Amino acid sequence: MATTKEKIEEALFILKHHDFMWMMADNNDAKDDAKGSMRAFVRLVATIEDKVIVKALRELWIATYEYVSATFYICNDEATAQFKAKEAELMAIIKPSYIMAA
Repeated sequence: MATTKEKIEEALFILKHHDFMWMMADNNDAKDDAKGSMRAFVRLVATIEDKVIVKALRELWIATYEYVSATFYICNDEATAQFKAKEAELMAIIKPSYIMAA
């Protein structure tokens, strides 16, 4: 059975490798892969008992989606700064030993 730390690491891996721009792909494989990784993230996060971490992981998913959406077509320094601040805040909850690289 995986530890909470291992589950967090796997959830962060899924998030980091999720294709938030799947809708721009020319085939349905990207859509299926994106749905699969989203489902895997949801299932995995649901197995974590610490509800504060669960909430933070879900908020990080949403913040990442919003960031990708805001910066998809143009460079958006404000969105980038807001995302980096939110990411650091949430990672401090998810992984208290996490130190945001400047």
